[in-house]
Amino acid sequence: MKILTRYIISSILKVAIIAILMFALILAAVELFSRMDAIMNGSIPALSIIYYLLLSIPQYLLMVASISFLFAVTYFLSSLTANNELIPILNAGVSPARLKFPIIVLAGVLTVLGSVFQEEAVIRINSRRDVVEAELFGSSSTRDYRNLVLEDSDGYMIYTQRFQESTETVFSPVLLKYDDSGSILMRIDASSAYWDDGQWIFTDASVYEIKDGSWVETSQHAEYSEPLFDVDPSLFRSQNISIDTMDRETAKAYLEGLETTNRNTWQERATEYYRRICSPLAIFVLMFISSAMNYRFKKNVLLFSVIQSLSIAVIYYVADMVFSIMGNQGVVTPIGAVIWPIAMTLLLSLVLSLLGRKI
Repeated sequence: MKILTRYIISSILKVAIIAILMFALILAAVELFSRMDAIMNGSIPALSIIYYLLLSIPQYLLMVASISFLFAVTYFLSSLTANNELIPILNAGVSPARLKFPIIVLAGVLTVLGSVFQEEAVIRINSRRDVVEAELFGSSSTRDYRNLVLEDSDGYMIYTQRFQESTETVFSPVLLKYDDSGSILMRIDASSAYWDDGQWIFTDASVYEIKDGSWVETSQHAEYSEPLFDVDPSLFRSQNISIDTMDRETAKAYLEGLETTNRNTWQERATEYYRRICSPLAIFVLMFISSAMNYRFKKNVLLFSVIQSLSIAVIYYVADMVFSIMGNQGVVTPIGAVIWPIAMTLLLSLVLSLLGRKI
């Protein structure tokens, strides 16, 4: 049994490693050609391009791992059938469940390793990759954030055209204060506002206060502060940072703060966070699908097996995309947007497997 287990695992890993490298190189080539205009017009050094592509490789490896292992398992199991290797294995007393058990265990191990690789390597490298991308291709600065809207639990909403992290300053801010019914009580227009000792100081501020709901009192101030408005500057910074580049603890803290200040944005970012956490599960799901399929084709076993497995994989990815959109819009919960596609695809693969045994 140990020999059979080693044979199964080694056969799958050999094919999967080759497929991962090929798919990763294809993605790198696509990335390179998509940047060709910027490379040619910007005279970017070749070493800088190579460095950027090397920083992209870990993300590419994780992206193609699930489909590569799907292909590897499908290739292995269909080869057993096509080459009549399955007959002596079953005649030796090895049940189909025992044959596929090492594949399921391997899928679980690879999922755990993929999760660790994502959290410990890919996220950190992606953060550095974003900085290099901004330097090489002229993307927006990682220290400068624009067109931000932020709400807090004390009834304030602020819009600012730009937040500068280095000085903790917002430019052209508009601050609104409203009551529980949504009626505006006060508006502050300023040229800028800076963070000082736990409060925001608005400079060149015009303050409009609505009195008795019928008239407006206007005042001008060189500097003005609103004591109850004390949102931390880090919240401005996080508005334009992708949650895919935050470590897990930072992402949790960011979502906890965002849930009380901006529910709509929280729904979208929470869906992104749970999709990121559960993305390595795609390896397990697709390997399980491939192992559960029926390979009893009379001709062209490999071709029909690959088509069959890829069809289910397409269903999984389409369901994942649809539920992701539903999660962003609040139709389903963020965790439900991740769990439902996995559950539906696993159920579908089990049904097809049972139907295949009866044919």
